[in-house]
Amino acid sequence: MKINIHKPGAISTLLIMPFLLGSLAGCITTKEKADPIDTSERPDWLLNTPTERNYLYGVGSAEIFGGNQASALSRAKDFARLELVKQIEVNVSGSVEQEISETVKNNTTNFTQNLSQTVSSKVPEFKLSHVVAVDSFHDKKHRQIASLVKLDVNAEKTALAQQIASLDQQLEEIARKLKTSTASGMTRLRMAAPALIIADQRAGLQARFNQLDPSQGASPLIPGYIKDLINEIYQMIGNIKVSITPEGASNRALQTGLTSQLTSKGITISAPGASDIEVSYSLKTNTIMKDGTAFAFTEGDIWIKDEKGRVVSAVKAKAKGASASPEVARTRSIEKLSNQLGTALLNSLFK
Repeated sequence: MKINIHKPGAISTLLIMPFLLGSLAGCITTKEKADPIDTSERPDWLLNTPTERNYLYGVGSAEIFGGNQASALSRAKDFARLELVKQIEVNVSGSVEQEISETVKNNTTNFTQNLSQTVSSKVPEFKLSHVVAVDSFHDKKHRQIASLVKLDVNAEKTALAQQIASLDQQLEEIARKLKTSTASGMTRLRMAAPALIIADQRAGLQARFNQLDPSQGASPLIPGYIKDLINEIYQMIGNIKVSITPEGASNRALQTGLTSQLTSKGITISAPGASDIEVSYSLKTNTIMKDGTAFAFTEGDIWIKDEKGRVVSAVKAKAKGASASPEVARTRSIEKLSNQLGTALLNSLFK
């Protein structure tokens, strides 16, 4: 995902439009009307974002509602910080995705692709640590407040370096545990999976560090030993074997549909007792006809168990399918339910 930004020294058209409109209004106002706000009072940073070595500046504005200037100023500062983040975030997401993709390219399956998306969704949101407010301006005519904030680049780089070092320590600890542990199956998978989130987070922080310090050259987002660890974990997770066991003979008719859908998503299905993850379910499907359309409702409970039969996750499942054909409606409801099950399988690795 590429983010469009405003380079330092420029300001969003939307951001400054109220102030430009104020200036234009001042040029055409007649003597009979109230004089517009004095443009000389406006600080230069409204139109020209400051540039300074080792600092980045951001400008934001917010409308004043109900005379609450404090609330407007707070929102203006938030918008200004967002402008700073946009300056840093340019190409960060795309760089991280490319780096991760290249790292796991030999282990790419439908399941690992879904896993990669799950991992990215769990990475903590990035926040700047060293932003301070510099100035503010109250535009009484347009009932707006603007805020100027700045980022101490050197202090932010130091904070990023410390965070990266901490994540490296966590990754090294996971690698050590995997090397010395005798755990297998789901237990081993859950021990390894958090490393994928940490590695993704580390890549993002390194990309931002590189963005703040391009003069030093771009350091690799993922060092070699971490790439080896990620590859090992993706291969491990990509090779997991899942067994599907219905609770009760009446549910066996649904087992084929669930197995087919999970297999299409790259999940390997095995016999009970020879799997890393056991999925057992108690489901029921009810089909009704209305105005020539069949509506199939599939609902029930799903339990995800580790290699020792311990329940690690439980899911309440409910899905609906519709078609002129009752059989097609039923198949569609099972397909939707299998999507929920696939998501639950991925999430169960990170708890």
